[in-house]
Amino acid sequence: MATRLQDTCAVTIVTKGDRRESNSMLAQGGIAASLDPGDSPQSHEEDTMKAGVYHNDEAAVKQLVTLGPKLIKALIAAGMTFDRHPDGPLSFGLEGAHSHHRILHANGDQTGEALTSFVQQQLHHVIWQTQVEALQLVVQNGACQGVLVRHLATGKQEVLVADAVVLATGGLGNLFDFTTNDRTVTGDGIALAAREGVKLTDMAFVQFHPTLLSIDHHCYGLITEAIRGAGAILVDENDTKIMAGVPCADLAPRDVVARHLTAWQAQGHQLFLDISKVANFEQHFPGVTANLDKHHVPFRQTSRIPIQPGAHFMMGGVAADLNAGTSLPRLWAVGEVACNRVHGANRLASNSLLDCLVSGQKAADSIQQMPEQALSPMTVTTPPARPIHLPALAALQKRAWADLGVERTRPQLQAFLRWLQQFNYAQLAAANLSADELTRANLCLCSQLIAQAALAEPKSLGAHYMKEDAHATD
Repeated sequence: MATRLQDTCAVTIVTKGDRRESNSMLAQGGIAASLDPGDSPQSHEEDTMKAGVYHNDEAAVKQLVTLGPKLIKALIAAGMTFDRHPDGPLSFGLEGAHSHHRILHANGDQTGEALTSFVQQQLHHVIWQTQVEALQLVVQNGACQGVLVRHLATGKQEVLVADAVVLATGGLGNLFDFTTNDRTVTGDGIALAAREGVKLTDMAFVQFHPTLLSIDHHCYGLITEAIRGAGAILVDENDTKIMAGVPCADLAPRDVVARHLTAWQAQGHQLFLDISKVANFEQHFPGVTANLDKHHVPFRQTSRIPIQPGAHFMMGGVAADLNAGTSLPRLWAVGEVACNRVHGANRLASNSLLDCLVSGQKAADSIQQMPEQALSPMTVTTPPARPIHLPALAALQKRAWADLGVERTRPQLQAFLRWLQQFNYAQLAAANLSADELTRANLCLCSQLIAQAALAEPKSLGAHYMKEDAHATD
């Protein structure tokens, strides 16, 4: 989006980490698009709707699958390099719940890093503010007028005045201790919006990826779904095929696979990805190979990778229209922080990078059409500091995994909300909190929103799975 605005607008990018710290940089699986002659936007649309359990907004899905390929072609024309067959054509991979090979990769399993780095290299007229965290949206006269930020190195706070503010903060994966998300992804954008009364939607729908590298019950990164697309299967310590008999087996939608693995693990089994049928594994998956070697996983000898499900992607978030606009004038939201219901109740694999391209394009178009307004310096009055009572991050993560995770029950959700009541995160001003305290307050607020939304959902749907509903159909 910034690449499209930089020549007509004064663009400032604020990030609390460095330029490389984001979920987009970590994306392994690739980017989905119907560019193969045997594929079609209609087929991609149906796969997206089916994976999302038809909770998707149909117009948003049509926009994704029709505009997305055009934007990828434009990237290729600008010099972005995707993997190709030796004779020249683009190489398309297969992932769960896709009916066609339509996943583009770059540098094997390092698509996110390649694509994000390429786009950042096109930024010639923007101001980067790194190691700077957003504390509060500045709202005046019923519109977003800027952001109160804090420079982490000095503690200095200032208001960045703007006639357009875009949230592109990612999701909330670090609410859980077992997650694929970058360390900086802590629900900040959702919390910023929620505190100003910006409309949120679909907060019950958190996607848990089936295959995270698991060593001694600790997570060490994602094991891309593309490996299963290349022939790997999920097994236990006895080589039992866990997904045998399930429709689409190992390439079933992520919510289905994650639940089966969770149930299998609860029975005392270990979980592995058997890669013995994957040809040229190290060549095709250099990023995963390097990570396995880093953590001394003997996959060359065993043909197994130890895995378990973990938090991956937030389908819900700040309610956004097809132009990425929110309920607060002059505030836009793109990518995972936003929800225009393109992903429905369960995101289809490799649609996330595509959504970033499409929603970024639509936001840029909308901002360029917006009437200019005069900007003037602003100050924000911070209320007096209160005593701070927040849970330790590890305690919050453990409780969230148990009560808001792959499987939920209504009593658990109710108990979680009662547990949260002892903390005063909702009464604290962000400007009075340290960086660590703000992270915990934001995640508390996000967890409250998830639990409340989950209780309000009438039945299990996609990634929101209530155990009582399953028992009722037994």
